[in-house]
Amino acid sequence: MPRLRLDIDYASPLWTDRRALGALLRKAAASVFSQAYVDSEELPNPACARLLIALRLTDDADMRGLNSAFRNKDKATNVLSFPSQEEEVMDEPSFLGNIAIGYETVQREAARDGKSFTDHLVHLLVHGCLHLIGYDHQEAGEAEEMEVLEIAILAGLGLANPYADFDLVQNTSQGA
Repeated sequence: MPRLRLDIDYASPLWTDRRALGALLRKAAASVFSQAYVDSEELPNPACARLLIALRLTDDADMRGLNSAFRNKDKATNVLSFPSQEEEVMDEPSFLGNIAIGYETVQREAARDGKSFTDHLVHLLVHGCLHLIGYDHQEAGEAEEMEVLEIAILAGLGLANPYADFDLVQNTSQGA
């Protein structure tokens, strides 16, 4: 099993209690790789025992700029993932990519959905990590596969299914 290094850039002063937050996020990211590693064809060779992710904890203004520059969407968003295009090097950590998370959007969504800020943040990090290793949700089958994995990873961290209410609404509207 590879070792993961999560480099965290606190790019906004809104992110406080950095020591506890860093430990929680590193544990969550490591959980992604302990559960998803064997299933992904996108990950580097298991012989490369070190993986690296850069995480930028920022604010909505920065997220709006990133979303505009890279996705042509002029609005803030909760999480963005940028998978690395680097070739793996066996002697070096394999850089998987960058993840950015915007504080105010996470806070608004957590309040709207009746979730704790921390639980929602961990979910978004797990979601972003899965994107870095090749998971996506553009099509229904991909989305279902990714959600099932997210739910399992979060359950392993003691967190509730973040899609529970959404799934109920979906099933109800479809007459299930």
